[in-house]
Amino acid sequence: MLATGKPRQAEHPKPPTQEQIRRQPGRKAWVPNQHGAWSMLVLPPIVGWIVGGFSWVNLLFLPAWWGGYLTYWSWSQWLRTRSARKRALIMLPLLVYTGWTASLALITLLVAPYLIQWAVPLAPLFAIALHQVWRGHERSLLSGLSTTTAASLMAAVTYSLAVRGDGGFLGLGTPSSPLPGASPSGALTGWPWMWLVTALTAAYFGGTVPYIKSMIRERFNYTLLAGTVAAHAVVAVVTWWLASSGMLPWGHAVLWVVLTVRSLVMPLWQWQLVRTRHRPLRPGTMGIVEVVMCVAFLVTISV
Repeated sequence: MLATGKPRQAEHPKPPTQEQIRRQPGRKAWVPNQHGAWSMLVLPPIVGWIVGGFSWVNLLFLPAWWGGYLTYWSWSQWLRTRSARKRALIMLPLLVYTGWTASLALITLLVAPYLIQWAVPLAPLFAIALHQVWRGHERSLLSGLSTTTAASLMAAVTYSLAVRGDGGFLGLGTPSSPLPGASPSGALTGWPWMWLVTALTAAYFGGTVPYIKSMIRERFNYTLLAGTVAAHAVVAVVTWWLASSGMLPWGHAVLWVVLTVRSLVMPLWQWQLVRTRHRPLRPGTMGIVEVVMCVAFLVTISV
């Protein structure tokens, strides 16, 4: 009772904040919090379609591939925690995602058995990523580079689906007929052109690993910043030479100059904001910039 004689009303608990919801172990196992990974999961397959065309098998393969990422996420959460209670919360999504991925992967392999060859480059990359998770270094540079490389290979995998496995082991053989895709000058056609595009895809996503670190977890790390800018500059020089030789669109070479400038200017701006306002750029803002860069990548590689 209150002093006024009125009965005390029951206090209603406050609803959980978005941050509290995001940090719930069970939710984290179902929904990955690495939102930037989705562009990495979507863009490479589209690159393969742009070069080679769309195959209906992608309707099986892509859900299997995305399920594979969700499975990796669940297993990484399970491996990194030592709490029996948290592991119990993670077990259901782990089993669901693992079963989903295994079933679709098996069906896809029955339809397109030549896809088994891609286990050769992908297995070591996944092994490195899982080993880093086991050691508690899932956010290390090595882990990031291994996962981005694996994701970038999906461009070549979807191209392989488009050409129905023609071109021999990993596209290193002689195709039975001319394959789609060619550089501006026509010097590179089929798989040679596809591998160049795949390498550029891997370079782009690989470059985002140290770049994002310099924006968030490794602020004021001038060594990392210098290495990031240098790596982008090297790719920019190579793409400029390829464009001058007719083996790459000029627009894509210009994009790499923009990416090099971005890798320097954006972190320095971020650091300045932290020093002066103590309010860095929000991850959503950085995400919008990367969406624009992804769209520019697709446009410049296809014209």
